Amino acid sequence: MRKVTCLLFTVILLSACSQSSEPSRQQKYFFDIAGYFQRQAEILKNKKVLKTVQKNGVSETKTLEISDWQQELALFTEADINKPAWKNSYKVDSGANKLLYTAKEADLRVQKITINFANEGQVKQIAISTQSTNLLYHTTENLLFVADSAYRIEKHQKVLLLGANDYLINGKF
Repeated sequence: MRKVTCLLFTVILLSACSQSSEPSRQQKYFFDIAGYFQRQAEILKNKKVLKTVQKNGVSETKTLEISDWQQELALFTEADINKPAWKNSYKVDSGANKLLYTAKEADLRVQKITINFANEGQVKQIAISTQSTNLLYHTTENLLFVADSAYRIEKHQKVLLLGANDYLINGKF
């Protein structure tokens, strides 16, 4: 009897710890930024982009075919705030054609997300502001994505002992 009880306990313990083979559907508390940009990466596949990259005022412009739009839009995707731990960390303001998320805490990386919609409910534009600070560096990013048109990434980075750098990336498709 003791072996049966021990075996039953082990089976229950292991079944409670195992993960389902089906991908879990995470509850979305906010607009699905990650999902939106994953869909945009598919839509933009094989599109050419006029891309300008600027570092500290020195710029270069080229027409490119982006082979990995997931990587190109990674900073936007990484700004997803749909984490259970953050469900009460953002103030939500919504209007007829606008959705605004503002961080309640200064130490959150994503500080602000503004989403503008067309009258049909389609996303027109997404603007994201982030910041990150530690003992070695301080970084701020302003990201802008205009649906069916362009994207812009502005980054200011100040690294201890190395100084400050400003980056600007403009892409038009």
